[in-house]
Amino acid sequence: MRVEQVLLELLSQYTPTGSEHRLAETMKGLAERLGYDDFEIDGAGNYLLRRGRGAKTLLLAGHVDTVPGELEWGLRGGEVYGRGAVDAKGPLAAMLVGASVARIDPAEASVIVAGLVDEEGEGRGAQELVRRGVRVDGAVVGEPTGGNGVAVSYRGSLTVRISATARGGHSSAPYMGDSALEKLLNVIQDIRLTFAGRSYEDPTSAVTQIRAGDWPTKLPESAEAIVNIRYPPGLETVSILERVEAAVSLYGCRMEVLDTTEPVATRLTSPVVRALTRSILRQGAKPRILKKTGASDMNILYRLTGNIAAYGPGNSLLAHTSEEVVSVADLEFAAKVIARAVEEFLSGSATAREG
Repeated sequence: MRVEQVLLELLSQYTPTGSEHRLAETMKGLAERLGYDDFEIDGAGNYLLRRGRGAKTLLLAGHVDTVPGELEWGLRGGEVYGRGAVDAKGPLAAMLVGASVARIDPAEASVIVAGLVDEEGEGRGAQELVRRGVRVDGAVVGEPTGGNGVAVSYRGSLTVRISATARGGHSSAPYMGDSALEKLLNVIQDIRLTFAGRSYEDPTSAVTQIRAGDWPTKLPESAEAIVNIRYPPGLETVSILERVEAAVSLYGCRMEVLDTTEPVATRLTSPVVRALTRSILRQGAKPRILKKTGASDMNILYRLTGNIAAYGPGNSLLAHTSEEVVSVADLEFAAKVIARAVEEFLSGSATAREG
């Protein structure tokens, strides 16, 4: 089964976070047609497809949810387009096909392809695998890395809601009033100055939402903002949080932590990274080692195994945009890379069969 056909079937169902169940029949049908031995939907709604029954296990973990915003989908001029084509149904399609054609000894090894839920939300799908203590020897996370890129690091993330209250006043005499928005803006300014990085190695901050005010000539009596801070491996969430709390306290505001994700980095010498880079070389391309500024399920699945990396077709700059598109050539290339990487990791000597 061709990889672009698999991707088109995945795109045929619009699955923003919370609607992943719409793919149940599609995933079951793909498991049967691609020759997987087992198909399961776990308690979180994850789709788990397995080949082999051996002890040595490689997990290929993609995700089936997308950001909101339904788009037209289809095949045009050698490219597949639609919501999730890049992030991250394209990588999942390459994993499904690549793992299905890889030669493995089913008595000695197994490969699990997981279509995880809630990656764009709170990561409940990945957390379910960690909670269950799924035993794996290595993992590849399906994310767009350009086909010849292997991501070995993701930054951590702290998301907070900051709230302010004040007695208000008339905008004609702001010096006699008290504005909740002014308090909030002071906190935001401090955070922006503290986390003003412009590269992967430095902590960065972004204000993603602000709400304040209910009348044009009235000083706001309440205000709130959502702020997201990203930071590289080597920094811990607790140290970032302390600096945010100091700014919030200074201006008499309140803070609620909405989400925390620790940064993660894997060794360049790990077997998964070696298998992926060697497989890319065998396909005639030069591997690129990537450090990603965002976060992914890799930050969570690292708790299952430190032998982990992220890989997949697609231009990550198109993720979450209305222009998600991936070429058929990149999909085919990535599927071959995954097949070879599965073989090397699980047996070291097998070759892929034609699919």
